[in-house]
Amino acid sequence: MAIIGAGQAGLSLSTVLQEAGIKHRVLEAETVGASWRRRWDSFQTNTANATMALHGHAYAGDDPEGFMAAPEVIQRLRDYASERSLPIHEGCAVLRVTPKAGGYAIESSRGPIQAAAVVVATGEYGRPRMPRVPFAPGPALAVLHSSNYRNCRQLPDGAVLVIGGGQSGAQIAQDLRASGRNVYWSLAERHSHTRRLRGKDSMTWWDMAGRIHQHVSESAGVLAGEPDALRKARTAEFPLISGKGRAGLGSSISLLSMHREGITLLGRLQGFDADIARFADVRPQLRTAVEATRAEYAYLDSLASGYYATRPEPRTDDARYIPEEVYLHWEPDASPRELDLNAAGIRSVVLATGFVAEWPWLHVDGVLDEHGYPLGEFGVSPQPGLFFIGMHNLQRMSSSFLCNGGRDARDLLPAILRHLGRAGGAASGKG
Repeated sequence: MAIIGAGQAGLSLSTVLQEAGIKHRVLEAETVGASWRRRWDSFQTNTANATMALHGHAYAGDDPEGFMAAPEVIQRLRDYASERSLPIHEGCAVLRVTPKAGGYAIESSRGPIQAAAVVVATGEYGRPRMPRVPFAPGPALAVLHSSNYRNCRQLPDGAVLVIGGGQSGAQIAQDLRASGRNVYWSLAERHSHTRRLRGKDSMTWWDMAGRIHQHVSESAGVLAGEPDALRKARTAEFPLISGKGRAGLGSSISLLSMHREGITLLGRLQGFDADIARFADVRPQLRTAVEATRAEYAYLDSLASGYYATRPEPRTDDARYIPEEVYLHWEPDASPRELDLNAAGIRSVVLATGFVAEWPWLHVDGVLDEHGYPLGEFGVSPQPGLFFIGMHNLQRMSSSFLCNGGRDARDLLPAILRHLGRAGGAASGKG
C-alpha cells in the first residue's frame, strides 16, 4: 500500500503499519517535513515542545516549555523517519491516482506504482485561498499570500494591510508591527486563547480535561443529537494562539494588546476595488471575541482550581500570559468601514485567508463532498481501500497537530487491516 505525504500524520501511520507488518511505501513529493519550510522567518509552533508527539515518540529535549522554529520541527521529523528506517521515497511526486482492479494505480514522477490501498496524508493546505468577497486590488499594490510571506523586506516601504484573522494573520500582523510597519488587520471572528495560567501551559490543561484528543464523534453537540453537529465539530476553528513571545514561555495573542501596540483592527473584509477596501463594523466582532476569551479563561481557571484542590499550587507570574482583555475593560472604538489605501500609505496587502483543500491528482469518484472534504467515516473513504489522515478535525481536534501522537493512525489501522484481509491476522507483507 502507499501513503502519500511524509508529514507528522504520514510518518506516524508508516510506523504503525511497520509495526503491524504491512508492506508499504511513503511517497513524498519533496523531502520529509518540507511543508514546514513554507513559514515566515520568525515562525514558531503554537504548541509547546513538550506536547510534540508522534507514534511511539514523545519529546525528550531540554526545553519542554519552549516553542520550536520550523527548522527544528523539520529536523525532528527527519530524525524520526531515519531512526525507524521508514520506507520513504523522497522526490516522488504523485501525478495521478485512479482505481484499478485490486487497488489503485499511481502515476508518479518515478514511474507507475500499484497499491492495494492508498492513504492521503498531504494535509489540506493545497491551494492558497483568495478572499471570498469581490477582490480586485489596483495594479500598484503588492499582494502576497501568507504562504509566500517570509519577512517585511519582501514588501515595499509603507503600511501593510493584513487580511485574515486566523493564527497566520495575527502572527504576521505582529511580525510586521515589530519591524516598525504601520499595520491594518482585517479580523475574522476568532477569540484569543490564554497561553498559560497557574503554572502550566494552557494546552496541558486542555489535555488534562480530555479535550485536545477528544474524538469529534464525542463532542457535546453530537452526543446530544443536535442537527448537523458533526459537520460543525469538524469545521470548528481553533482560537487565536501563539507560541512566540518576548515574555519567556510563549505569549497569548491579545487583541487589546495589538490595539494598544498600534495595529489598526478592522472588521471582516466586505469588498476590495482598486485602492478602496470596505469592512464590516469591527466592534461586534471584538465584543464577541472578548466575551469568548473571558469564558475560556474562566473554564481553564476552574480546571486549575480543581487540580490544585488536592495539591500545592506553585507561585508563578503567569498573569503576563493572559490576554489583556480578560482583566481590563475595553470598549472598542469605531474603526474605518472604508479605507483609501493610498491615503493611508498602504503599499502592500498580505492575504492570510487560508487554503483550499484539493488533490488534483486524485481521480476517484465519490470521495469528496462539495467543499472538498473527505466523505466517509473519520478518514475511511466510501471507496474501498482509500483513506485520509491528518486533516483539521478529521478525527479529533489534534488531527492536524504535532501533538496527535499517532492517535489517528492507530484508529485508522483496523480499517486498513480489514481492507487488506488482515483483521487480527498475522503479518503477511501484503501491501
